[in-house]
Amino acid sequence: MKMKADIIVKCIIFNRDLKKILLVRRSKNDPIGADTWENAGGNIEKGEHPEEAVRREIREETGITDISIERVAYVTLIHGEAPYLIIAYLCETKTEAVTVSSEHQGFVWADRDECKRLLPEFIYGGP
Repeated sequence: MKMKADIIVKCIIFNRDLKKILLVRRSKNDPIGADTWENAGGNIEKGEHPEEAVRREIREETGITDISIERVAYVTLIHGEAPYLIIAYLCETKTEAVTVSSEHQGFVWADRDECKRLLPEFIYGGP
């Protein structure tokens, strides 16, 4: 039996000048993960290359357009009734100003300690 999974890109956006990572906070009325912090990202659209999806999702969710995609940070498969594959990309920007989409209610440029405090453990992954 073949397993099909949705493919999701996540974008770890690093600002070298700030030495911080951009986190966005999901809307309070979001059906999945309401009011939680995360990295920008979303589903790859049909016919879209993963790196195209990274640029589109960052632009849609943060308004940032000056992105360099450095490398894949990790890949993980989440099992369940509707499995999905997450490809997380390490990206860099010099932009500090962020305009969050209606999917989100806020943002923060976070250092390591803030990431550890704000992100769910399954995203942050440990010490």
